[in-house]
Amino acid sequence: MKRSLPFFLLLSTLFVAAPLAAKDSGPPQFNTIVVKLFSNANGMTQSQDFISMFADNLRTTLVKEKMATLVVEEGTAVPDAAAANSIVVEGKFLSHESGGFITPGKLGVEVSIYRLSDHALVKTWDTTAYFPTNGDHKDKVYAYYTGMSTGQQVWVGLKGISLSTIPPAASGSSPAASGAASAPASGAAPAGPDAVASVQLSSDPTGAEITIDGNYVGSTPSTVNLKPGIHSIKMTMNGYMPWVRSIETQAGESRSFAADLEKTSQ
Repeated sequence: MKRSLPFFLLLSTLFVAAPLAAKDSGPPQFNTIVVKLFSNANGMTQSQDFISMFADNLRTTLVKEKMATLVVEEGTAVPDAAAANSIVVEGKFLSHESGGFITPGKLGVEVSIYRLSDHALVKTWDTTAYFPTNGDHKDKVYAYYTGMSTGQQVWVGLKGISLSTIPPAASGSSPAASGAASAPASGAAPAGPDAVASVQLSSDPTGAEITIDGNYVGSTPSTVNLKPGIHSIKMTMNGYMPWVRSIETQAGESRSFAADLEKTSQ
């Protein structure tokens, strides 16, 4: 029984950190939840693969909890009519603490929730996500436990919150980033060919599927035109870890990105 102790301690810790509550039988709390890729705070060096898989597991947890009609990744377009009852989940990795023989490891996470329509702050807090002390500590397992734990914290932290009670964002606040470029103002001159950036995307091995701002655009190698702004690029291939980058493009520029895909552990 002693060899099983760390596992049971991990389970008990997870349940203490994210207590179970009775699920409502009514409609989902939100229309859409957009989960952005978390960033590293000063001194943290979480890999891009971990960051991507952490977001995937966080989204999966929120889907299971049925908090929203849709739970989508960063860059997915959300209709204006739904934005007022939609939220953005973003955050930072604050600290990492490896576990001991009978205690789980800890990942310190800052979570911030914003209303999608005007980027008004709904709630922000620091939490701890736990992961096992024994076994495979590679990114895939590490991201599974910490993403799941953080997703449970988001679910518990937002229970009962109504976006209609959140004050409007202060004037000048930046809108929630959905990855889509802003539409030109009414009456503006039509965009010319220099109003886009040319981005060449390749991978080793070739044939990876490319998703930009949540939309499938083809496979590598490809050249795509992107509007000026911040975009999320993701390349995926069966048997390999996802490659994710956030880039900012300017009108008229040409850029290239080559993904060196890493095989998943068998």
